[in-house]
Amino acid sequence: MSWMGKILGGGLGFVFAGPVGAVLGATLGHHALDAGASSGSGVLSSLENKQSIYFAATFSMLAKLAKADGMITQHEIDVIDRVMRENLRLDERARNFAIAIFNAAKNDDQSFEDFAKQFYDEFGHSKEILISVVELLLLVAFADGQLHSNEEELILRAVKIFGLETQYQQMKGRFIQAPDDLEHCYGVLGAAQGDDFREIKKKYRKLAMEYHPDRIHAKGMPPELALAAEEKFKEIQHAYDQVEKHASRTPTG
Repeated sequence: MSWMGKILGGGLGFVFAGPVGAVLGATLGHHALDAGASSGSGVLSSLENKQSIYFAATFSMLAKLAKADGMITQHEIDVIDRVMRENLRLDERARNFAIAIFNAAKNDDQSFEDFAKQFYDEFGHSKEILISVVELLLLVAFADGQLHSNEEELILRAVKIFGLETQYQQMKGRFIQAPDDLEHCYGVLGAAQGDDFREIKKKYRKLAMEYHPDRIHAKGMPPELALAAEEKFKEIQHAYDQVEKHASRTPTG
């Protein structure tokens, strides 16, 4: 049974603290008991706990992002629904749960920063996981074709909390630059034109290992968001292919 099945099935022997606990309590209509208070399939493992926090915090931040201009329009709801269906390809159960979390979070007293801080408290040791949620926020923000200033302001707050200021422009570039743009491809690999190709290859191998979907999921990304991890991994591979082609055409000496 997955983390979501356990939560939706009720009777959990687990407590969720902080803003995530509040929004899950509002979503489910009850708070679970303390960890270890019950036994059997209803108890979340440590990994399942991380997956639930990732999922709930992410869709809560998306609710706050959609409300960044003071209200949530039908257009914004349609955009988020399209991202869930087409980009993330959530199944019906995951999509309904995400919508329920979104609706519970959009009007509660918690702030965007509250959810971002709890996310950082749980995943601050893993830069790849922190980057993954910022890129999900950017994915939704760019889904209507542009990044609005009020949306970027909130995303930058998460970036600051996560300590990702130096990586932000590269993350943003994923949505505003063509995949084959050479400068962007070098940036994805943390390299620059003129760097020794052997060093670029080392960086690629390190990134490919760090962002392998299996590794990302083992750190707490829910399996329901598998497609996001796969797309990031494919982006790294594509960037390396483009850089390798460029390097092979570049005269040496």
